[in-house]
Amino acid sequence: MTKTDKYSTNWNEFMLEQLQDEEFAKGYLNESLMEYITTGDFKLFFKSLEDVVKARSSVRKFAQQAKLDRANLCAILKGKRKPQLHTVLKILSELGYSFKVA
Repeated sequence: MTKTDKYSTNWNEFMLEQLQDEEFAKGYLNESLMEYITTGDFKLFFKSLEDVVKARSSVRKFAQQAKLDRANLCAILKGKRKPQLHTVLKILSELGYSFKVA
């Protein structure tokens, strides 16, 4: 393991721990959503969703709970596929969040 890998692993573990806190996770998702609105780059927002999902369980378990196809969910979270709005709302709802226009 290189020095960079060591720091990266520690950062990932730290983030997964922080994202278990509901308020932290909510702020994290809100910030990435605002970044998406500003830049139009949806990949960061879906990476943030992936981080929150992984902090709570696994993508496989989450897909089962949300009644979503796992391969489709993985493609969305990796930024390889743009989901329809109802899919985003379903993901957020399963995480315990709602979508709000402010």
